[in-house]
Amino acid sequence: MALTKQYGLSGLYSDVQFGKTNGRIKFDNADNAFNARNLADNDYVNFRVAEPISNRDAATKYYVDSVAQGLKPKAAARVATNGLTSIDSNVNSGSATNDMTNLSYSNEVWTLTGGVIDGVTLADGDRVMIKDATGGDAVGNGIWVYDISAGTLSRATDADNSAPGGEASTDSSDSEFGGGVFVFVLEGTVWQDSGWVVNSPTGNATLGTDPITWAQFSRVSGIYANDGLAQDGNRIYVRTDGTTIHLDNDDLAVKSSTTQYQSLISDGAGGTATWTAISLDQAAATTNTLLRSRGGLAADVSAFADQSLYLSDVSGNTTTELAVGTANQVLRVDGSGNLGYGTLDLGQTGTSVSGVLDETNGGTGESTYAQYDLLFGDATNKLTKLSVGLNNQVLRVSAAGVLEYGAVDLAAADAVTGTLPESHGGTGQNSYTQGDLLYAGNTGADGTLAKLAIGSSGDILTVNNGIPTWTNATNQIGLSSTRRVAIGTSDVNIGAILPANSRVVSAKVNITSAYTAGTTITLGRSAAVAEVATADEIDPETTGLYVIDLMQFYGSATQLLASITGASAGAGYVIVDYIAE
Repeated sequence: MALTKQYGLSGLYSDVQFGKTNGRIKFDNADNAFNARNLADNDYVNFRVAEPISNRDAATKYYVDSVAQGLKPKAAARVATNGLTSIDSNVNSGSATNDMTNLSYSNEVWTLTGGVIDGVTLADGDRVMIKDATGGDAVGNGIWVYDISAGTLSRATDADNSAPGGEASTDSSDSEFGGGVFVFVLEGTVWQDSGWVVNSPTGNATLGTDPITWAQFSRVSGIYANDGLAQDGNRIYVRTDGTTIHLDNDDLAVKSSTTQYQSLISDGAGGTATWTAISLDQAAATTNTLLRSRGGLAADVSAFADQSLYLSDVSGNTTTELAVGTANQVLRVDGSGNLGYGTLDLGQTGTSVSGVLDETNGGTGESTYAQYDLLFGDATNKLTKLSVGLNNQVLRVSAAGVLEYGAVDLAAADAVTGTLPESHGGTGQNSYTQGDLLYAGNTGADGTLAKLAIGSSGDILTVNNGIPTWTNATNQIGLSSTRRVAIGTSDVNIGAILPANSRVVSAKVNITSAYTAGTTITLGRSAAVAEVATADEIDPETTGLYVIDLMQFYGSATQLLASITGASAGAGYVIVDYIAE
């Protein structure tokens, strides 16, 4: 059929058919009304129209039904706000977002962060039912339209209490929003297919002033699951935890654990029981007593005293108590064959005790002794016997660290201590320096011996007030002394080593390394350099000993010189014999 477009048609037949297989519209002159008929023109068909807005709009059955219940229906909202944070675990895994955390209200405008309500991303112009505002923001509940560019929502024109066309209403009966207003929600994670009605205020709402509350009116979901049930489409089924409850074929049954012999145990708080072993230490877990034939005691032992023993009573097929004995008693069988506590009779060697008590238990590990035997700990942490030693021997520690009898080893540093005094054959001294002399300082016993340290080189031992002392021999008047002085290639002051008022009786020159040709050596004072030995008496160019006998008195130690001239190499000694006067 060709497509014909013509506006303002007139003169058409009263019966207009739409297509070859579609319905038709007929005008009934008698009723002065249009009829919607099927293709065969033998029955009526439905018209589908929007919810009415103006007074003369066609009404849907839904609108008529709601009016019949006292409701004021509005066009459906795409989504409604959600104020819950947890829901049935069968819906979105039990999690939900509180949309009010993303909404803020001010001066009859809502601002939305994120552009999502009840899990649905909004498009521009979507209708939104806001129902979960509380406190001062409760005046902002209502039906709103989303502006995607601004991220804000403004009240829907059919729910802002203004007349159609945007002019303010002058007739209170024409009010658009207040008590009884009904709206249906089409989508959402939580509130899809639910209907809501304003239950406060009961009359016309003063928007921006009156707090507005919604009450759920319906939910188009047919039968839905409640506690203990779950829903999958139109299928209702029992929910099980898979641990304690399960389906055995088509029967609901208690499910056992995978561990044999476990029991289903209460948590004591009215919660879910769990499979586990029975806690025998819990009074609520058991009752009565376990028979002896089942490994029990067949008796309530809770009243038995601390540290009591459980005794088998064969005649009564039960268990009796043996109270703990007193301090240091032992468990024994008495003369009548009864088990009990008492003292140990050590005299009963055949029945009470046997063997030898080991050291680890306070014994000696020995059973026989010889006279004067000693016991001492050995390397094995046991006691060992030591027989008595010989006359005058002492008990000592050997080089191997073992106790033994023997003589004291005075050479061993660990054998003796202190200092042996003179009264016992010692010296009373315990340390010496090389060259020390010992002498009797008095005529007593202990403390008699004293030390005299060695003197200096050339000193002689003399007695001063009855006490020995070292004295410099050069200072001894009338004694003959000898001094040796090294000489080289320049003058040497030999007199510097002699005491004052010394008489030189001989001088010797020992050439140990020949001097260079032209060298002369003389001995004398600075005023008379050849007074003791002339150049002719000494041949510096030949090694050897040259002796000059003389008797010369020098009152000053600086008067005797060795004068050496013209020498560039050579060495020797000057040996002087003198007498101090």
